Amino acid sequence: MATLLQLVLDGPDRGGSLEMARQLADLVDAFELGPRLLQAEGPAFVNVLKGTVPDRPVACWAETEADAQALLEVGVEGLTAPASLSDEALSAIVFGCRQAGRRMLLDLSSVADPGAEQARFRRLKPDLVKIPVMVNLRGVMAELRDLEIPVAFSAGWSVAQVPWLLLYRPVALIAGSQVTAVPEPRRIVEAIRARMTVTPTMSHFY
Repeated sequence: MATLLQLVLDGPDRGGSLEMARQLADLVDAFELGPRLLQAEGPAFVNVLKGTVPDRPVACWAETEADAQALLEVGVEGLTAPASLSDEALSAIVFGCRQAGRRMLLDLSSVADPGAEQARFRRLKPDLVKIPVMVNLRGVMAELRDLEIPVAFSAGWSVAQVPWLLLYRPVALIAGSQVTAVPEPRRIVEAIRARMTVTPTMSHFY
Protein backbone atom coordinates (compact mmCIF):
# COMPACT_ATOMS: atom_id res chain seq x y z
CA MET A 1 0.00 0.00 0.00
CA ALA A 2 1.40 3.41 -0.97
CA THR A 3 2.33 5.82 1.80
CA LEU A 4 -0.11 8.71 2.12
CA LEU A 5 0.79 12.36 2.61
CA GLN A 6 -1.29 14.10 5.26
CA LEU A 7 -1.13 17.82 6.05
CA VAL A 8 -1.94 19.27 9.47
CA LEU A 9 -3.68 22.64 9.37
CA ASP A 10 -3.23 24.32 12.73
CA GLY A 11 -2.91 28.06 12.20
CA PRO A 12 -5.28 30.53 13.83
CA ASP A 13 -6.24 32.00 10.45
CA ARG A 14 -9.44 30.33 9.22
CA GLY A 15 -9.27 31.85 5.76
CA GLY A 16 -5.59 31.08 5.33
CA SER A 17 -6.11 27.45 6.32
CA LEU A 18 -8.95 27.01 3.85
CA GLU A 19 -6.95 28.64 1.06
CA MET A 20 -3.95 26.42 1.76
CA ALA A 21 -6.16 23.32 1.68
CA ARG A 22 -7.65 24.46 -1.61
CA GLN A 23 -4.24 25.11 -3.17
CA LEU A 24 -2.68 21.83 -2.05
CA ALA A 25 -5.59 19.40 -2.35
CA ASP A 26 -4.27 17.94 -5.61
CA LEU A 27 -0.96 17.04 -3.93
CA VAL A 28 -2.11 15.99 -0.45
CA ASP A 29 -4.01 12.76 0.30
CA ALA A 30 -5.65 13.87 3.57
CA PHE A 31 -5.91 16.81 5.95
CA GLU A 32 -5.88 17.03 9.73
CA LEU A 33 -7.20 19.88 11.86
CA GLY A 34 -4.84 20.61 14.73
CA PRO A 35 -5.76 21.67 18.28
CA ARG A 36 -5.31 25.45 17.85
CA LEU A 37 -7.50 25.67 14.77
CA LEU A 38 -10.15 23.43 16.34
CA GLN A 39 -10.16 25.47 19.53
CA ALA A 40 -10.67 28.64 17.51
CA GLU A 41 -13.30 27.30 15.10
CA GLY A 42 -14.95 24.31 16.79
CA PRO A 43 -16.12 21.00 15.28
CA ALA A 44 -18.37 22.77 12.75
CA PHE A 45 -15.22 23.80 10.88
CA VAL A 46 -14.84 20.18 9.76
CA ASN A 47 -17.78 20.60 7.41
CA VAL A 48 -16.41 23.92 6.15
CA LEU A 49 -13.13 22.20 5.26
CA LYS A 50 -14.96 19.25 3.71
CA GLY A 51 -16.90 21.70 1.58
CA THR A 52 -13.62 23.21 0.39
CA VAL A 53 -11.87 19.88 -0.36
CA PRO A 54 -14.78 17.41 -0.67
CA ASP A 55 -12.68 14.58 -2.08
CA ARG A 56 -10.11 14.53 0.73
CA PRO A 57 -10.48 12.77 4.11
CA VAL A 58 -10.33 14.97 7.20
CA ALA A 59 -8.94 13.86 10.56
CA CYS A 60 -8.91 15.88 13.78
CA TRP A 61 -7.07 16.23 17.06
CA ALA A 62 -9.05 15.18 20.15
CA GLU A 63 -8.06 15.36 23.82
CA THR A 64 -11.29 14.33 25.57
CA GLU A 65 -14.09 11.85 25.03
CA ALA A 66 -16.47 14.78 24.54
CA ASP A 67 -14.22 16.27 21.85
CA ALA A 68 -14.02 12.91 20.13
CA GLN A 69 -17.78 12.41 20.16
CA ALA A 70 -18.47 15.90 18.79
CA LEU A 71 -15.97 15.40 15.97
CA LEU A 72 -17.23 11.93 15.09
CA GLU A 73 -20.74 13.35 14.86
CA VAL A 74 -19.65 15.82 12.17
CA GLY A 75 -18.12 13.04 10.10
CA VAL A 76 -14.36 13.08 10.55
CA GLU A 77 -12.57 10.09 9.05
CA GLY A 78 -10.17 9.71 11.95
CA LEU A 79 -9.03 11.10 15.30
CA THR A 80 -5.55 11.79 16.64
CA ALA A 81 -5.12 11.70 20.42
CA PRO A 82 -1.97 12.43 22.46
CA ALA A 83 -0.40 9.51 24.32
CA SER A 84 -0.07 11.76 27.38
CA LEU A 85 -3.77 11.23 28.13
CA SER A 86 -4.79 8.65 30.71
CA ASP A 87 -5.54 5.10 29.64
CA GLU A 88 -9.16 5.69 30.60
CA ALA A 89 -9.47 8.72 28.31
CA LEU A 90 -7.67 7.00 25.44
CA SER A 91 -9.75 3.84 25.79
CA ALA A 92 -12.93 5.93 25.54
CA ILE A 93 -11.66 7.62 22.37
CA VAL A 94 -10.63 4.28 20.85
CA PHE A 95 -14.06 2.85 21.68
CA GLY A 96 -15.84 5.82 20.12
CA CYS A 97 -13.83 5.44 16.93
CA ARG A 98 -14.56 1.70 16.78
CA GLN A 99 -18.28 2.33 17.20
CA ALA A 100 -18.23 4.91 14.41
CA GLY A 101 -16.04 2.84 12.10
CA ARG A 102 -13.28 5.44 12.19
CA ARG A 103 -9.52 5.21 12.77
CA MET A 104 -7.78 6.29 15.95
CA LEU A 105 -4.18 7.47 15.73
CA LEU A 106 -2.09 7.67 18.91
CA ASP A 107 0.36 10.59 18.85
CA LEU A 108 3.61 9.78 20.66
CA SER A 109 5.16 13.24 20.51
CA SER A 110 4.40 13.80 24.21
CA VAL A 111 6.10 10.55 25.27
CA ALA A 112 9.78 10.59 26.26
CA ASP A 113 10.45 6.97 25.23
CA PRO A 114 7.89 5.63 22.71
CA GLY A 115 9.53 2.22 22.72
CA ALA A 116 8.75 1.82 26.42
CA GLU A 117 5.01 2.15 25.77
CA GLN A 118 4.51 -1.32 24.31
CA ALA A 119 2.32 -2.59 27.16
CA ARG A 120 -0.01 0.42 26.75
CA PHE A 121 -0.24 -0.12 23.01
CA ARG A 122 -1.28 -3.73 23.55
CA ARG A 123 -4.02 -2.62 25.94
CA LEU A 124 -5.27 0.33 23.92
CA LYS A 125 -5.00 -1.19 20.43
CA PRO A 126 -4.88 2.05 18.41
CA ASP A 127 -5.20 1.72 14.66
CA LEU A 128 -2.00 3.69 14.09
CA VAL A 129 0.83 5.18 16.11
CA LYS A 130 2.26 8.55 15.11
CA ILE A 131 5.99 8.71 15.78
CA PRO A 132 7.98 11.96 15.82
CA VAL A 133 11.06 11.63 13.63
CA MET A 134 13.17 13.55 16.16
CA VAL A 135 13.30 10.45 18.42
CA ASN A 136 15.72 7.53 17.95
CA LEU A 137 13.59 6.22 15.11
CA ARG A 138 15.58 3.09 14.35
CA GLY A 139 15.52 1.97 17.97
CA VAL A 140 11.84 2.77 18.42
CA MET A 141 10.87 0.89 15.27
CA ALA A 142 12.84 -2.15 16.43
CA GLU A 143 10.99 -2.13 19.76
CA LEU A 144 7.57 -1.71 18.12
CA ARG A 145 8.11 -4.27 15.38
CA ASP A 146 6.47 -7.17 17.21
CA LEU A 147 3.31 -5.18 17.94
CA GLU A 148 2.40 -5.07 14.24
CA ILE A 149 0.69 -1.69 14.64
CA PRO A 150 0.94 0.49 11.52
CA VAL A 151 2.93 3.70 11.93
CA ALA A 152 2.87 7.25 10.62
CA PHE A 153 5.76 9.70 10.90
CA SER A 154 5.49 13.31 11.99
CA ALA A 155 7.35 16.23 13.50
CA GLY A 156 10.41 17.71 11.97
CA TRP A 157 11.25 15.44 9.06
CA SER A 158 12.73 17.11 6.01
CA VAL A 159 12.25 16.63 2.28
CA ALA A 160 15.67 15.00 2.07
CA GLN A 161 14.68 12.36 4.66
CA VAL A 162 11.59 11.15 2.79
CA PRO A 163 13.16 8.18 0.91
CA TRP A 164 14.81 7.00 4.14
CA LEU A 165 11.53 7.21 6.06
CA LEU A 166 9.75 5.23 3.37
CA LEU A 167 12.04 2.27 4.10
CA TYR A 168 9.90 1.68 7.20
CA ARG A 169 6.73 1.39 5.09
CA PRO A 170 4.69 3.96 7.04
CA VAL A 171 0.99 4.33 6.38
CA ALA A 172 1.48 8.10 6.20
CA LEU A 173 3.94 10.94 6.33
CA ILE A 174 2.33 13.75 8.30
CA ALA A 175 3.54 17.24 7.44
CA GLY A 176 2.90 20.39 9.41
CA SER A 177 4.90 23.57 9.77
CA GLN A 178 7.57 22.43 7.30
CA VAL A 179 4.83 23.09 4.72
CA THR A 180 2.40 25.54 6.30
CA ALA A 181 4.98 28.00 7.69
CA VAL A 182 7.00 28.57 4.52
CA PRO A 183 6.46 31.23 1.85
CA GLU A 184 5.96 28.69 -0.96
CA PRO A 185 4.14 25.68 0.51
CA ARG A 186 3.25 24.21 -2.87
CA ARG A 187 6.91 24.04 -3.88
CA ILE A 188 7.72 22.09 -0.70
CA VAL A 189 4.84 19.65 -1.20
CA GLU A 190 5.87 19.10 -4.82
CA ALA A 191 9.40 18.30 -3.60
CA ILE A 192 8.02 15.85 -1.02
CA ARG A 193 5.93 14.16 -3.68
CA ALA A 194 8.94 13.84 -5.96
CA ARG A 195 10.92 12.20 -3.16
CA MET A 196 8.05 9.82 -2.44
CA THR A 197 8.44 8.37 -5.93
CA VAL A 198 12.09 7.47 -5.35
CA THR A 199 12.51 3.71 -4.99
CA PRO A 200 14.50 2.92 -1.82
CA THR A 201 17.73 1.05 -2.56
CA MET A 202 18.00 -0.56 0.87
CA SER A 203 15.85 -3.19 2.56
CA HIS A 204 14.34 -2.77 6.02
CA PHE A 205 17.07 -2.06 8.53
CA TYR A 206 15.21 -1.93 11.84
